[in-house]
Amino acid sequence: MAWAVHREWSPREAARIRRDLTKVVRTIARFEPVRLLAPPGRAFHEARRRFSDCHPVTVIEAPVDDFWMRDIMPTFAIHSRGVSRQILAINWNFNGWGGTPDRPARAGDQLATSAAAEIFGVQRTTVSFVAEGGAFAFDGCGTVITTRSCLLNPNRNPVRRGVAADLAIASGLRELGIRKVIWLEGDPGEPITSGHVDGFVVWAPGGRILVEGIDDRDSEMPVSRERDIRVLEQSTNADGRSLRVVRLAPPRKRYRNGDRDLFAAAYLNVYITNGAVIGQRFGDPERDELARVALAKAFPGREVILLRIDAIAEGGGGVHCLTQPMPAI
Repeated sequence: MAWAVHREWSPREAARIRRDLTKVVRTIARFEPVRLLAPPGRAFHEARRRFSDCHPVTVIEAPVDDFWMRDIMPTFAIHSRGVSRQILAINWNFNGWGGTPDRPARAGDQLATSAAAEIFGVQRTTVSFVAEGGAFAFDGCGTVITTRSCLLNPNRNPVRRGVAADLAIASGLRELGIRKVIWLEGDPGEPITSGHVDGFVVWAPGGRILVEGIDDRDSEMPVSRERDIRVLEQSTNADGRSLRVVRLAPPRKRYRNGDRDLFAAAYLNVYITNGAVIGQRFGDPERDELARVALAKAFPGREVILLRIDAIAEGGGGVHCLTQPMPAI
């Protein structure tokens, strides 16, 4: 995770974001170690003071200027060769979510990725296309779900003459051990991310897929969502097994705290930590409880913790967006 709030936020917004980040860091630290990257100077010293009583949290000085670690940092994987196993950092060539007018690309977007391998002492590999961690939902066994609205957006992967972008991306993913890519339409109208899959899909044990559905009475979901759910219901994983799709009702609009267009009202933007599933609640008593029950059923044996972190949601993301896990060997 990162203790880095960019100067684009007002002092009041930044204070609220730090409050929410503190909630998430301390909650995850109950279950596994947290390495908290902080830029040199004031932010680094502030992070050390704030978490001085929380021993599972290690504050590391690093060139970061934002807190969306799922996208800014590389994705960490296990690389096996014979009996040898090591951590590998996958560089997605992150370009600031395509440099949209809502969030132009900036120099800091590349600093964390380039420094990560050195900071953590791992090897790095670079893919042949542009992406970010939130664009993927991996099952850990060779299958990935992603969206055309994001990865095939010209601001990330423009069409090259004679080359189909989806086939080129699938080929690059095969080099990482991905045997099956399930393409969803996504949401091209979503600001900044152009429709990340991690906002509405999460893998669960036993080939189960949780998907945030549409509430026709009170929803602004893209019309393609129902089509994407049908695609998942008709799909198989890399081993040819059918997926078990479970629909989840979204939080209702009237319970959103604030009216910003970027507000990410999503129950499934969760972090699956050792022993727990950590996500968000929105003050919608009925839907919050339905989400908690669905997650508990999908992840038996794990504690389900839903945090109220509206300042993070107003920035366009959730707990999953804040975190970049590294597998242990």
